[in-house]
Amino acid sequence: MHKITKIFVALVALAAIALAICFFNGPKNFEELKRSVAPTASLYLEAKAVSNVLNFVDDSSSTIHLSEVSGDKWVLMYFGYASCPDVCPMDLEKISQTLHKMAQKNDLQVVFVSVDPKRDIGKMSAFSKSFNGDFVGLSAFENELRTISRTLGVYHQVVAAQKKAKSHSHDEISKKKHKHYDVDHTTSYLLLNPALALTAILSSPHEPDAMAKALDEIITTLR
Repeated sequence: MHKITKIFVALVALAAIALAICFFNGPKNFEELKRSVAPTASLYLEAKAVSNVLNFVDDSSSTIHLSEVSGDKWVLMYFGYASCPDVCPMDLEKISQTLHKMAQKNDLQVVFVSVDPKRDIGKMSAFSKSFNGDFVGLSAFENELRTISRTLGVYHQVVAAQKKAKSHSHDEISKKKHKHYDVDHTTSYLLLNPALALTAILSSPHEPDAMAKALDEIITTLR
């Protein structure tokens, strides 16, 4: 009986040591990861559950939840619009370059979210795939889009119409002004884990080498 007691005490002690190692190493590992990927990526202390609002539409205006395109992959999400004159194309090209440099690229799905559904629904897929054939293009109708943006902490706002129209007709000018407008928007990339919880934000400057290293490290460490 005495021998059994000793064995039991030893097992309890080993379990306590194992728990202590997990307790002390867990936060330390997270802090090390946080420091290692900064300033390229900013990790949330706890991933933010956002899956309940991630309802989008595709080019046919059919409702689609993000999980239907992400599967069990991580998601790198970028908000922009197809008529964006410079920033969006540059940022999407940088994401494509980043993917080519990643060891874990097969574990990551890139999703372009249009903040200009009025003009973009119907051409989001073609636009996003012009940068990389694996990109997915989605959007949402305005009310849902604002809910998604608010939940994820991103911003978009239509700004004054560009005065590009050359016409003597007031009606034609009004129509052209309606077509020619810009949209201010957040240019950060959002990283969601396979459970579609917001895990990190990648802010400017967007350097493909640094982003590839940070994304590989996050995916490998937190998988």
